[in-house]
Amino acid sequence: MAPYRVGIVGCTGIASAPAQAASHPILGAAAPHSHAAGYNVTPATEVVAVCDLVPERTQSFVAAWQHRWPGITQYQDYREMLAQENLDLVSVVTSDHRHADIVVAAAQAGARAIFCEKPLATTLADADRMIAAVEKHSFYLSVDHSRRWQPTWYEAREAVRNGAIGAVRTIIGKLGGARAMLFRNGTHLVDAMCFFADGEPAWLTAHYDADFTDYGPRYAGDGGHDPKTDPGVCAYFLFDSGVRAFYSGSQNVFPRFELEIMGENGRIRLGNDRADMETDDGMQQLAPHATTVSGSAAAIEELIALMEGRGTLPQISGPHDGRRVVEILIATVQSAAQGGAPITFPVQE
Repeated sequence: MAPYRVGIVGCTGIASAPAQAASHPILGAAAPHSHAAGYNVTPATEVVAVCDLVPERTQSFVAAWQHRWPGITQYQDYREMLAQENLDLVSVVTSDHRHADIVVAAAQAGARAIFCEKPLATTLADADRMIAAVEKHSFYLSVDHSRRWQPTWYEAREAVRNGAIGAVRTIIGKLGGARAMLFRNGTHLVDAMCFFADGEPAWLTAHYDADFTDYGPRYAGDGGHDPKTDPGVCAYFLFDSGVRAFYSGSQNVFPRFELEIMGENGRIRLGNDRADMETDDGMQQLAPHATTVSGSAAAIEELIALMEGRGTLPQISGPHDGRRVVEILIATVQSAAQGGAPITFPVQE
């Protein structure tokens, strides 16, 4: 069978960066970070077209990857690319607030699957019209909440689901540093909290960092570039499952990405590449889930499995998962702009 035809919209680093050196001996190679690196190790796919408003970016992409996919066609208009290329799979790797039109257009053009960067959108209206396009045209969409496909995080979720720490009661997420931007990178931490809470958000209260007290109740960012346009914030929220979550996302603290899951009988602490579990039996490091596919490649393989009718796989961050995260982000800025006023779900924009 011929490889699935892939088009990539947006050619910055997360779209085009090469694979890095191995980070763990089990994997044999680093988890592919960029979309191109994921397709590179997925034989069933072929990148045939790329698109960016800046021609130099598509030229750089072709120069970096033509050894793998000779003859890549370059576009500056994604609509033209979608009309010309008969694509099976589309990666949307543009600024945070520009995903919606491209996803809807890809669905209307007949793409069978879409791999969209996080966050899904920056408004609920955009998220809802993306979901409507998914459901109308019967294709699959996955949001790149990348921790879902990291072997250590997979193993931690399996441990939680198998009752290794008892019922989950509290989740504490820590994101620090200049890039601790709520919509740009906070989306990863919020999705991770949802990933382990197994519930829907019910109630939330939040406060901005001191530098953002005048930010307002709506997203006012530039798509993920300037940290001054995407706030640092701390929030406390409750899931309908009873799990309580604390989100610390301050830009003026030491750089950190960490998640702690507190259960009745133990806890698991997760960093980017490490998972430690503590119970009455002591502390142990969780071995990464043994796999030859991780990162963006695992997300792509899940989409292909869905396209081929091989069932819904457990890690995928689908459109409704992505919308849940957007709703929490929007509730966070609404509450913070009102000095911590409680916001109940569902959220109204």
